[in-house]
Amino acid sequence: MNMLTSCLITLALLSSFTSVASEKPNIIYLLVDNWGWGDLSIQGSTIQTPNIDKFANQGLRLTNFNVQNQCTPTRSALHTGRLPIRTGNQKVPAPGEPDGLAYWEYTLPELLSDAGYHTSLFGKWHVGSQIKKLPNYQGYDYFWGQQEGTQAAAYTTTTQWDPTVATTPYIYEGYKGKDAEKVKVYDIPVKVTMDREITNRAIDNIKKQAKSGKPFFSYIAFTHFHPPFTVHPDFKNASKAGIYADTQIEVDHNIGLVLKAIKDAGISDNTVVILTGDNGAGNFPQGSGLAVGEDGGGGSNGPWRGGLSTAYEGGLRTPAMIRYPNKIKAGRVSDEIVGDIDMYTTIASFAGADKLIPKDRPIDGVNQKDFILGKKEKSNRDHFIVFVGDELFAIKWRNMKMHFAAYESTHSIVQKFTFPQLFDIKNDPKEAYELWGNKGYSHAWMMEPMMKEIVTLKKSMIKYPNIKPGEEFKGYD
Repeated sequence: MNMLTSCLITLALLSSFTSVASEKPNIIYLLVDNWGWGDLSIQGSTIQTPNIDKFANQGLRLTNFNVQNQCTPTRSALHTGRLPIRTGNQKVPAPGEPDGLAYWEYTLPELLSDAGYHTSLFGKWHVGSQIKKLPNYQGYDYFWGQQEGTQAAAYTTTTQWDPTVATTPYIYEGYKGKDAEKVKVYDIPVKVTMDREITNRAIDNIKKQAKSGKPFFSYIAFTHFHPPFTVHPDFKNASKAGIYADTQIEVDHNIGLVLKAIKDAGISDNTVVILTGDNGAGNFPQGSGLAVGEDGGGGSNGPWRGGLSTAYEGGLRTPAMIRYPNKIKAGRVSDEIVGDIDMYTTIASFAGADKLIPKDRPIDGVNQKDFILGKKEKSNRDHFIVFVGDELFAIKWRNMKMHFAAYESTHSIVQKFTFPQLFDIKNDPKEAYELWGNKGYSHAWMMEPMMKEIVTLKKSMIKYPNIKPGEEFKGYD
């Protein structure tokens, strides 16, 4: 083979690789913390969120997007496509408790890395607090943010704070396979401007990756709207309606900045952008976990009952929208059931990496790509099973919801029912009119399809036992 022929072959291969890379869309996932269904003006908020509303109208808006009832479980579900109880992340761990994903889990950034993507995380992780459990050991090429819950920013403000018995919270920066390094103490002053810094760093990464010619996955996890409630000085008193409303304006602004950066980088048409929350807004019975000296308020879960930590719709439904220009029809709205666990398989499909989805473990998510693209009218999911911690609390099937136990609000006691309670959530969003007792058990037939899903799941958990929190699981035989 002469040198000219060799060069031509090399150029052809490089061209082929470039073409393959260009066919893979960039994927940006924006996650808002404790985001109530009614916290955006397109879904009823009196506080205007023009950037989010505009974005919602550019693609598909999901009004029945279901997440887990707390931060850690949802983030685990997004990263594994598995119910959090399977991975040992079924609740927010208290400081000092075992936490994190087993290294055996094949996370979304690991899958996308194997598919040729650059991966990065900016902001809140909260799926493993130890150095070896941070995102840069779970598939991310780059990580900047905090390792645990947003509440950690307030630890050092308490009069009883004692760093000799509790770990001081930090912001970390890390690169894949290397220990992350402490950047600065994570406290209230840092929290005040945290989301702006997350935004700015994410924008810098978008600019950099857009020039690389390599597809990228960027997970941007904001700290708003999680206590301690703070707001950037640029937005203090902007709403004239309190700090929560000010924060709504800030969140809308930051999301607008990210969307503008995508446009300015010239990558809008080849970028899938997903925007969701991780659970509903909190129902705080006393106070609101505010920053010192601030007056607060609370988020709106729209017409739905309950909120953060509950199994009612207000805790499970959160804003959700997906844009992919020229692929997803603009202005589409659907009330079909979609779950956070579906994002793993769906994103893998958008990346052309379906074959990388593991076959040696249960994957609870389903591929929603064709539904999202409008090739199917119906979602591939007709039910959603709800665990609160270790307990099965509820199952949603079609437009019906059955509760075996319930929390009324974020910090309330558990109620267990002698008979499961059944609600028509389409016509009764407040889940207030219980059908079994009021209709003489005429709806008992619905137990059959619902229990079929629950029994199938329980059989799966016997065959593939759930991983315990913090367990270094090695795999199934």
